[in-house]
Amino acid sequence: MKQWEPDWLGNVIQKIDAAPPRRPAKTDSSTVRPRRLDRRLSAATIAEVVDAYRFGASTNQLCERYGLSKGGLLKILGKHGVEMRNQPMTEDEIDWAVELYTEGQSLNAVARQLGKAKGSVWKALRGRGVSIR
Repeated sequence: MKQWEPDWLGNVIQKIDAAPPRRPAKTDSSTVRPRRLDRRLSAATIAEVVDAYRFGASTNQLCERYGLSKGGLLKILGKHGVEMRNQPMTEDEIDWAVELYTEGQSLNAVARQLGKAKGSVWKALRGRGVSIR
């Protein structure tokens, strides 16, 4: 059967209609179980995360150390009443970022070396007038 033959589309539609369904649709929402953070992490681990943040650890450091997403970490901290702090880059960090970036390192590589978010490094570089490549 070729596309140019008469009633080609009709034959294709008949074959599709006659084919068995691939798999039954899931209508029961109880089969999908989200992995809740408070079940994945023990109470002691959550307390450790909260204390580490309160004593100065950055969110990026905690995400890496505990294998959490940034959103998951912020959710835990917010649920436990932790006040978020803004950690702007220091002038020395910005100087170092400019130096590394102008030497040819990528934005991601610079951010990793500084332990900062890529967006923070981008903003600091743009603030110094560095053209982003």
